[in-house]
Amino acid sequence: MKYLFLICCGLSLFADSAKPNIIVIMVDDMGWGGISAFDNKHFKTPGIDRMAIEGMKLTDFHSNGVVCSPTRAALMTGRYQQRSGCDVVINADPKHPDHVRGIRDEEWTLPEAMKSAGYSTAIFGKWHIGYKAEFHPMNHGFDEFVGFISGNIDAQSHYDRMMTFDWWQGKELKDEEGHHSDLITKHSIDFIERNKEKPFFLYVAHGTPHSPFQARGSKIQRGPDKGKVPSWAPKMEYSNTPGDDNWLMKHFTMPVDEGVNQILDKLVELDIDKNTIVWFLSDNGAAGGNGSKSENTRGAKGSMYEGGHRVPALVWAPGRIKPGSVSEQTMMTFDITVSSIKAAGVAIPANHKLDGVDVHPTVFSNKKLNARTLIWENGKGSGALRKGPWKLIVNKKGQELYNLAEDHKETKNLAKSMPELVRELHKEYIAIFQETKKNAPYSMLDNK
Repeated sequence: MKYLFLICCGLSLFADSAKPNIIVIMVDDMGWGGISAFDNKHFKTPGIDRMAIEGMKLTDFHSNGVVCSPTRAALMTGRYQQRSGCDVVINADPKHPDHVRGIRDEEWTLPEAMKSAGYSTAIFGKWHIGYKAEFHPMNHGFDEFVGFISGNIDAQSHYDRMMTFDWWQGKELKDEEGHHSDLITKHSIDFIERNKEKPFFLYVAHGTPHSPFQARGSKIQRGPDKGKVPSWAPKMEYSNTPGDDNWLMKHFTMPVDEGVNQILDKLVELDIDKNTIVWFLSDNGAAGGNGSKSENTRGAKGSMYEGGHRVPALVWAPGRIKPGSVSEQTMMTFDITVSSIKAAGVAIPANHKLDGVDVHPTVFSNKKLNARTLIWENGKGSGALRKGPWKLIVNKKGQELYNLAEDHKETKNLAKSMPELVRELHKEYIAIFQETKKNAPYSMLDNK
């Protein structure tokens, strides 16, 4: 969407400083059990934990979707993913009807907004909101792109699940040696160094801990060299250490953990840390087999229970956030979008609806967020609504009701004892969902 942009003046939180650099680090399929700052009891993640120690831990943060593509669409647009038609996984199989979906030119994206304010923009890693050439990230506001457009790739060979080679450098398919996590970090640090003198927006989109699970020295699982260990890879054991079921996941996660620490170190080294805001989050809850599921959240990826969308999240902003602080305010992915646009001083175009809110006053000044109602929906008839402590789950079998303030593990379904509240919340859920779908593209696919 090509708007005439206006830059706002007098944005109070940032009026006395340069426009802040924004970095969003998104991991893939990680639940609360993925990092030790939350609930990883098997191994430590000191690089990511550093963001909690020096910044803020967000204990009621939610991904917009319960699977990959919807959350990424919400981050790019600041809107419910239903509005862009990216409310389901955009399938890698060209024969699948959802393969044609993607972020259209009519959408106003976060990188487009940031570019309008003079920011350099880049994405390194996973895109997954459109396979067609028109959906390429560099057609939607990113100056630079190195990574993959699919939902997941082999960490070593860079082939996707359809056995298609998927490593892009700009708009060209071009490989480079390395574990995908290390390559993403390398390009991120290079981008930071090259743009240290001007504001930048950097989207660090890791493929970990999404399958296939591969440590730096693991064998290739996809492509013509399947079964081989890359010549550049370090020598290491390829199976779990006896008695430690999380050995492989530790060595799959640590390249990301080390990369986060390297990024923070680089910001400090360049003396731009106090003018940079770094977010860390996951695109949805834990996937089966990746060891990041937490006993403190019911359900996992794809589920409307908390384990499907309550994700580990942190924000690091030296000089703006009290070290070691915690926020229990309810936030969602698209709030990062709106907060970043506001911080850059970009005016939201007239008649353009954003669904997220600016949470910077909350994370910087401990201000409570205004009450609001939030929804989730999986494009297949299941959904959920959150209003204050109340959580309504909607599926084909009926509705479930939970009071998260008293029952965060969602063990006591109160629907039968509180039918009037269920009806009230369900009515509100339907109204919000129908409004977000009213003018959505790809409607011809919704009843496939």
